[in-house]
Amino acid sequence: MTKRHFLGTVAALGLMAGGAAAQDIINLEEVTFSANLTPTELARAASSVSVVTREDIEADGTTQLVDYLAKLPGVTITQNGGPGGSASLRIRGAGPEYVAVYVDGIRVDDPSSPQTAFNFGTLSTADIGRIEVLRGSQSALYGGSAVGGVVNITTLGATEEGFSQSLQAEVGSYNSQLLRYGLAFRDDRFEAALNISHMRTDGFSSHEPFPGAPGLTDDGFEATRLSLSGRYQLTDTFALGLSGFVQDSKSEYDNFGSDADNLLKRREYGARVFGEYSLGNSIHELSATLYDLNRESFQPRPVSAGVFEAQRISFAYKGVTEYSPALTFIYGADTQKETITVRGQGPDSNRVSGAYGQVLWTPRDDLDVSATIRADHNSGFGTFYTGRIAAAWQATAALTLRGSLGRGFRAPSINEQLGNPVFSIAPNPGLAPETSISAEIGADYRFANGAELSATLFQLSTDNAISYCALTVGAFGAPCPVAGPAGFTNQYQNVAGETRRRGLELAAGVPVTDQHDLSLAYTYTDARNPAGGRLARIPYHDLNVTLKSDWTETFSSQIGLQHVGGRTGGLGDYTVVNASMRYRLTDKADLLFRVENLFDEQYQQISGYGTSDRAFYLGLSSRF
Repeated sequence: MTKRHFLGTVAALGLMAGGAAAQDIINLEEVTFSANLTPTELARAASSVSVVTREDIEADGTTQLVDYLAKLPGVTITQNGGPGGSASLRIRGAGPEYVAVYVDGIRVDDPSSPQTAFNFGTLSTADIGRIEVLRGSQSALYGGSAVGGVVNITTLGATEEGFSQSLQAEVGSYNSQLLRYGLAFRDDRFEAALNISHMRTDGFSSHEPFPGAPGLTDDGFEATRLSLSGRYQLTDTFALGLSGFVQDSKSEYDNFGSDADNLLKRREYGARVFGEYSLGNSIHELSATLYDLNRESFQPRPVSAGVFEAQRISFAYKGVTEYSPALTFIYGADTQKETITVRGQGPDSNRVSGAYGQVLWTPRDDLDVSATIRADHNSGFGTFYTGRIAAAWQATAALTLRGSLGRGFRAPSINEQLGNPVFSIAPNPGLAPETSISAEIGADYRFANGAELSATLFQLSTDNAISYCALTVGAFGAPCPVAGPAGFTNQYQNVAGETRRRGLELAAGVPVTDQHDLSLAYTYTDARNPAGGRLARIPYHDLNVTLKSDWTETFSSQIGLQHVGGRTGGLGDYTVVNASMRYRLTDKADLLFRVENLFDEQYQQISGYGTSDRAFYLGLSSRF
């Protein structure tokens, strides 16, 4: 039977996944750290997971995280303009409020945003070493925020013994510059990494009345980020570790429907400390995390339009017991408190505490089964139970069949419940949590020539979905189902009935020749509200095709095509082609040239918001 290896820190949401222990035992490209909170072979995880390595990111060349994530199956991105603009990630049609996001084990969703969501538009790929994207409901392990899935990001760590350094620099269109420096160290007991990066761009106008509109003012973005991580093995059975980051950014933006000189200043930091103890066939981990965010908008500058403050403090325990090679128990408990102050309203807070248990069972060599149950108590909405069962069957040496069924819930965020008079959003003390059922069935086939094909059917059904609606005629949003209090234009209300998202994911990798590899990711999503209308900003079709070519030992290229079709809101289809070339100058230095939007497609992801024209970038990366 397949034996699972429990690697402590790396099992804790992938932290320090580049560490010595992980590399000595397993191939990091063939495991997931997030699906079961312990390293599990991808073929046996019974979950839909995309694993992105640093090598994948460097081969692609993109420096904006949203641009890479948009190429993954099941993932769609919409952004209000360019870098720094608000970017929403959807997994299988489930919006950002349904996606839990972690950086080195620190949950970074913004509690002060209307629906507790992470803005992917502010994060570059500069210090990212690994990404795992879990698709489908993960509430049974991660709580109510993970109804749609989980994005787990690990920053760059030590990859070799002793000291190592890395440098990345890039310049390009829109007066864009990026610079990153990394320092890492690793020996038998200690590993640590430090990365600092700075990027700036003049950008392009976020407001765009029609695709290709001329004469608009550019909206720039600037960010400085520092991240660090470390782990020390005090004894053979006890280890301590930490991770953290701080980022300062400034992004210019326009009013909805008009050019403007607005500015958003944002400062955020996060930290995580943990202790890990091995006892017999078990590993126990205690951790504490802090996430703090302060953002202030000037609309127009220098007139302050208010400050948004958010803080999340969490404590967690996790245990992993390998009872036998065929049976593993994972169990734990956690508690978190979120506190927000929005434009002088507050502070307001809530607390969620939960406990979970999971069984990983391999009754025979070709079958893996997992079952999970979780109970969460929300200080405002009581106790809720979630669960998930999944199985993967190695039907043949080449074919894996898998499926899962999960129950999730999402409690209203602080802002959804309390509203905000500054934005004319009415409070709704009667707002109820959402409940959901997630199901999927899939197959993975590996051909003799190394080609791979994966297909997954999925469905997410949500009852009592929480929706932003209009209380008055002419206000933004669909009319509210029921009347609200006077004096407000909008409110968050439950929509009675079932909101359903269903579709098909296809992924393929084909070694065309020894030099050329072709990959494909396609997602069909049909997302409907209880009345049968389509949910906004979720296209029917999202296709990504990439050809990677190693022409010589020193020269490689990549060309990728994205086609998005069947969009809502009267928006047409669009097709964008990106290309990159990499040349190895020495064993320790590479030169990169890339072109975004090669054929200068004029399109919008969101009506009224601009996207990049054809743009050129030249970069250098070095390891020493």
